[in-house]
Amino acid sequence: MKNMFRNKKTVLTIGLAVLVFLGFIGWQRSHTVSKSVYDTLEDVERGETIGTNDFYSLQLTRKEYEDFLFLKEKLDRFEGGVLTFPHSLSGKEYQRVMTALEYDGYNYFYGFADVPMTEDGVYVLKKERDIFRITEDKISKVVLFLSCAEGITLSGQFADDGTLINLEEIQKGLSVNQEDKIKEIRETQELTEVALAEIMEGIPEGSGEKTTVAYFLKWLDENVKLADDADRTAENLSNMGDMLEQVYPYNHLAALKDRKASVLGKAKIFSELCRRAGIDSHVIMGTWNSQWTDGETYVLCQTIIDGQKIYVDAGGAKASALAGNRYLTEKEATSRMTFVDYFEYK
Repeated sequence: MKNMFRNKKTVLTIGLAVLVFLGFIGWQRSHTVSKSVYDTLEDVERGETIGTNDFYSLQLTRKEYEDFLFLKEKLDRFEGGVLTFPHSLSGKEYQRVMTALEYDGYNYFYGFADVPMTEDGVYVLKKERDIFRITEDKISKVVLFLSCAEGITLSGQFADDGTLINLEEIQKGLSVNQEDKIKEIRETQELTEVALAEIMEGIPEGSGEKTTVAYFLKWLDENVKLADDADRTAENLSNMGDMLEQVYPYNHLAALKDRKASVLGKAKIFSELCRRAGIDSHVIMGTWNSQWTDGETYVLCQTIIDGQKIYVDAGGAKASALAGNRYLTEKEATSRMTFVDYFEYK
């Protein structure tokens, strides 16, 4: 009995010591993070409006850029379907083109390109799931899905080798648009611009870079709900049309229409507002470093405030991990996130 009592007492003592130690580490971490770089910044005067965001497209090679422009023009003109790139791409080149299209600030909530294929219509990811392992220039075709296309609910049918069997049917269905849907897209674009203009008009008089950024974050926190149910919603959708109507807009500026956005959508809105206010900002991506998650994709906004490169958590989903801090130095950001290595962020 005495030994049993001693063992229990030892276990309790060790357990208490562990709890105290973890509590101290947690307090120390919270105390360190709470010392935000924001407090050290000067509220310098804002510059002129930054009209374009070309952070990603400027890093593309000439070949990649021509394919990027090709897809961009197709999206602008609502010309969907099975498209053939001007230049065949490797997996990494393809990913860089898609990233530039997604992250350079365009409000393409109504369409996106996917299903990379060879010249013969073989889906390159049918067997090889890692796009970066495709080192040859074999990606020649892609499917551009548009929410306004008559055949947007069609599903692809693939042979065992990855060949898209109903390629012609897909091409026909996605290359013809519904005019009423195009009208809805135009209306959403206009409403988005109205919302952005109203936010800009609300900037407090005399605000410099620091206070303007704080105003944007406060506005987003108070007025845009986080679409944290998007993944669950997507799992229950049966076709690409539903995805483009019910989920994809949350990732874009168009999320302002319903005031509900994903972390990515909030980050895009924040960076767009910053640029319109004369503050250089763009979305960066990577994986969040945490013992509780496995390779969770996340985004921050690399923003120039008081001449310093500050990483802003515009989505706000990491508030607890950052002890409420929304502003990180480059050193703090790189300790929290592993940035993708196929674009240059430093």
